[in-house]
Amino acid sequence: MSYLAIGSVTKSIAALLSGKLNKPPLMGAVTLRVTTLAPDDDRVDAADGVNLFLYRVTESPFTRNIEWRGDRSNPARSKRPPLSLSLHYLLTAYAKKGDGTAQDDITAHQILGNALSILHEHAILNDIHDSEFDADLNTNFAAELRDSFEKITISPAPISMEEFSKIWTGLSKAYRLSVAYEVSLVQIAPLNPPQTPAPGVQQISLAVASIGRPQIGSISPASGEVGTEVTIKGSGFKTRGMTTIVTVGEEQFVEADLIKLTANEIVVKIPEAPQRGPKLPLTISVGQRASEPVFFEVTPWIERLSPFRGVTNIPITIPFDAAGAAVTATVGGVAATVIVDSANKLVRVTVPNTILNNGPQLVVLTLVPGGRTNARVYELIPLILTATVTPDVVTNKTTIDITGLRLAGSDVRVKYGKLLLKKSVNATPAQLTIEVPRLLPTTEPVSVLVDNRESNLLPPRIDEIDPPEAFAGDQIRIVGAGLSGEAVTVSFGAVIQNLNAHPFSSQIEVAIPATVGAGVVPVKVTVNTIDSNTHNLRVLG
Repeated sequence: MSYLAIGSVTKSIAALLSGKLNKPPLMGAVTLRVTTLAPDDDRVDAADGVNLFLYRVTESPFTRNIEWRGDRSNPARSKRPPLSLSLHYLLTAYAKKGDGTAQDDITAHQILGNALSILHEHAILNDIHDSEFDADLNTNFAAELRDSFEKITISPAPISMEEFSKIWTGLSKAYRLSVAYEVSLVQIAPLNPPQTPAPGVQQISLAVASIGRPQIGSISPASGEVGTEVTIKGSGFKTRGMTTIVTVGEEQFVEADLIKLTANEIVVKIPEAPQRGPKLPLTISVGQRASEPVFFEVTPWIERLSPFRGVTNIPITIPFDAAGAAVTATVGGVAATVIVDSANKLVRVTVPNTILNNGPQLVVLTLVPGGRTNARVYELIPLILTATVTPDVVTNKTTIDITGLRLAGSDVRVKYGKLLLKKSVNATPAQLTIEVPRLLPTTEPVSVLVDNRESNLLPPRIDEIDPPEAFAGDQIRIVGAGLSGEAVTVSFGAVIQNLNAHPFSSQIEVAIPATVGAGVVPVKVTVNTIDSNTHNLRVLG
């Protein structure tokens, strides 16, 4: 292969996706576009389709010292090794903005599923020969790729949320659901390989040996915190011509990700944010043969967060037994306030309001003694604090002024009642102003979508109270929207119940104060000084 091989591989994968997307046409008579742009290019989301972004190129350490053996069109050998590369791609699906239902990503998810199934079914480009993609055609698969003795193989390369976050943050773009792939082996020949005489007559022989699956004898250590380097000993971990993959929990590590790889020993680092555990199954696959699993136990371990999505200055509750240890926490890398409830085996972490970006934030506890826990993802959304609607009968316009946090973005929209108003770019994190060329009522609910993440609702809304009748002292559930905030109260007529910071936007569970008298009582919720509508509750006597 020449130095054109990298571009040829990208072109072939794009041709494969272009030829096979939406076949059969389960998404209707739509044409899906394949782009190969950086995600910060404005053209990537101009139409329905997928974007294939080459974000990293790495050299294969296992072929660095192997002499160039030529290719099918020029078998001349060279003492100089080829440049052997693995190409790392980010596959992202996009859907055009729709009719205002804020569910465009469902279409993107369908497109992404289509693309994933195509790459799964056609993982070796050299072996595809059908009407949509034929590796024998130069328009689909460059001749120099066919001439190589190495096949071009596409394999998933799961990466952690932290790595995803670094990629998207580096591009100054909001995170979008993406899948990472590794494509190898791409060998670029020496620029001027010397011509050597043909080899002498050689004796032909054939050696046959059976290849068993890898065998794991031991792992050390068998437990520990995330980030621990684990040494795996056994046999059959490396076979020439076959790829070794180590699976830890649900994450796969290819050869380039391993700290050490020999036939009898592997060293791998436990990922920072495994999703299932604390016992992570660990297997080794060589070619299509996988070992029996062994288990590494992550300790300390966070099982879940409640809630896992919301705004700042609210508590995240984590079921966790701190067992007398000193506990600190970070959210998105920012130090957070921690309250340990030893009696109920809970830890409450307040989301700092100094986090500047919306999107996934890693929540981590650190114990002394004990170490660092696994990371769980908290999805941070924009926060609106006030919304002022001003109609102007002279100019026949309505101005909507909104204040809050994390309102800056490249795709900003305002939902006002049933209207979806496009602002496009907003550069001010604490303020957003939009003008509408007509007169609007001033009483509609408002929320903001910043790069497809919807904020809280203003004013907060009560939809129902369950049960609608109860005695004083009984627990009730208030169901609605926009009910979370750092200062939340529930008013039962003139009696006010202070909840302080409340984390759940869609419901509040609260006991009816004992001082509330029998009869029909109007109930309202106040979030950050903004009142909801009222809803009647019958208090039984």
